[in-house]
Amino acid sequence: MKKLVKPIMACFGLYYFLPIIGTILYASSTKWSKTILPDDFTLQWFQQLLTDKEFIAAVGRSLLLAGVVLLTILLLMIPTIIWIHLYFPRLNRWLEKLVLLPYALPGVILVTALLRTYAKTGIPMFIVLVGALFITALPIVFLSLNNQMRLINLKELVDAAETLGAPMSTIIVRVLFPNIRIGATLVSLMIFSSVFGEYMLTNLLIGGRFQTVRIYMLRRMNENGHLASAVMVLYLLFMVGIALTTFMLTNRQKQRLTVKQTSEEKQSKNEALKGVVTENVFRNT
Repeated sequence: MKKLVKPIMACFGLYYFLPIIGTILYASSTKWSKTILPDDFTLQWFQQLLTDKEFIAAVGRSLLLAGVVLLTILLLMIPTIIWIHLYFPRLNRWLEKLVLLPYALPGVILVTALLRTYAKTGIPMFIVLVGALFITALPIVFLSLNNQMRLINLKELVDAAETLGAPMSTIIVRVLFPNIRIGATLVSLMIFSSVFGEYMLTNLLIGGRFQTVRIYMLRRMNENGHLASAVMVLYLLFMVGIALTTFMLTNRQKQRLTVKQTSEEKQSKNEALKGVVTENVFRNT
């Protein structure tokens, strides 16, 4: 059975990486039809793409949408989760189950409900789209930040700071924020990357009136496959950069937790040793 593991993994690797390699080659060629490799290589599609005003505008719209959604999520969710942990910890168990409901709601049903509700109200569909993306990102954001609050022992940190006389503003700036910075950054990268490449909700709610990178790419696919492949390659590089950043931040957080656990273990051992020594001294006297 163990001998089959490597061939199976190799097959999965080929199945996953061959389309990526083919896309990169197609984006770097002028013609590729009946040969194993392209006839020649060029960067003209990338040059044409980076000078295309429509593409630059699409990137700007995607960045705007991702930035607005991310800012909304952070401003609403971080204070809410802190408030729940400090004052209503019993609600946490129920909220962890409640926030999973968006996973049970298909995107098409969500879009249909939003269109029927808000299409004739005069509310800009961009705001409706931000709300829809907020709902779809809610499970990941809540569960990730919630686990981060547990890791840092939020309640104990705040109680210790209040005991020392620190006001809440100082606690938030100097105690809470430094401890949740890495976790919040990881969540931000995940949400930003998913919203930046989102297609279905954006296309169905706004469509051609708000052309993002994914909508631009699919439109170009029908016009020029080389340009569409170039968009895919640039998008892939962007995702790889986010993935590497997330990986490095995760390792840094693991190292911090390991150092913290090691110091706590040493401190507990020292305290136990002091207790034994003190007890022996009292017995001898």
